[in-house]
Amino acid sequence: MSAPARGWDLPTRAFHWSLAALVTCSFVTGKLGESWLDWHFRSGYAILALLAFRLAWGFLGSDEARFAAFVRGPRAALEYARSLASGKRDVGPGHNPLGGWMVILMLVLVSAQAVTGLFSNDESFNEGPLASKVSNAAVHRLSSFHSWNEWAIVGAVAVHVAAIAFYQLHLRMNVLRPMVTGASRAAQNARALAILAICAAAVYWLVEIYPR
Repeated sequence: MSAPARGWDLPTRAFHWSLAALVTCSFVTGKLGESWLDWHFRSGYAILALLAFRLAWGFLGSDEARFAAFVRGPRAALEYARSLASGKRDVGPGHNPLGGWMVILMLVLVSAQAVTGLFSNDESFNEGPLASKVSNAAVHRLSSFHSWNEWAIVGAVAVHVAAIAFYQLHLRMNVLRPMVTGASRAAQNARALAILAICAAAVYWLVEIYPR
């Protein structure tokens, strides 16, 4: 749901496709069950690190990757929806007002899923690394949320894919290419790698060291 004229920076593109792959992996391994749950947890931890990175990159990244560049108010989103209904095609760098809110929705839903997974228990022998840090009642509530929220994510992904198809097929706007090709700057990439390393270390501490 984006149509940047010159594409996204490499860290944003890498985040987008990595998150898509990991969310798919988490969903599939969660459904496959017992023998795949180790991979389900690993995928969840990787998602946490990516989300922490994207949060930081939303303030420290390139101009177009910053939240301030594409998160607009409800009025702007409504006006953009009306312009689409009237047949206008507003092409500009970064996410449009509707796309910006979809980004926020997806980040919130996936973040909630990853965080609640840390406290969840499948009523078998598998539980998140922080389940012992909260009460049984809290574990039950968070596990229930983790169970039904996955379908909220599936719904949001379906809307996202439908919107891309609408832009590509109906409006004839190529919104996929900017997420494949775009700018790549060495200094920017190095900063992104440093931020990602810090986020990964923080998640490792949270799930491996803190629970001990």
